Amino acid sequence: MKKSQAAMEFLMTYGWTVMIIFVIVGSLFFLGIFDFPVPTTCDIPNPYTCRDLKIDSLASNKFTIRLEAVNIDPASAENKVKSLTINGIACTPVSTDLKTASETPVNIECSNYASPIGFSKGSRYEGTIVLGYQKLGGSAREVTGSFSGAVE
Repeated sequence: MKKSQAAMEFLMTYGWTVMIIFVIVGSLFFLGIFDFPVPTTCDIPNPYTCRDLKIDSLASNKFTIRLEAVNIDPASAENKVKSLTINGIACTPVSTDLKTASETPVNIECSNYASPIGFSKGSRYEGTIVLGYQKLGGSAREVTGSFSGAVE
């Protein structure tokens, strides 16, 4: 047998084997065998602290974030949600008031989106939130936070 024929038979045999392995691994990914859970993360700078967040697919895709603040002026009108985006789509919070966040955690709900996002259970989301605040005796400031997770 010639060397070139032996090399060609070697490549054909192992080529088919490698292709079958790729098809099997691709099928497993398609079936969701390797679908790893997405951790819920919330990174908001001081003075705010993110206590919890979720998107509930059973409650008409309602987004809820639970915020708490330290050392902000509870009487200031600057303590509010300035903007909120989820997957690049603007969301109008039901209430933007964060005046009581220094005393008790505040839930910010967002259920009226500018356009439909179309969440389904287990789908991933990420977003940004801009929060305004005023410290006791200080001037008005803003912080920008980010969050991500999976729809529950």
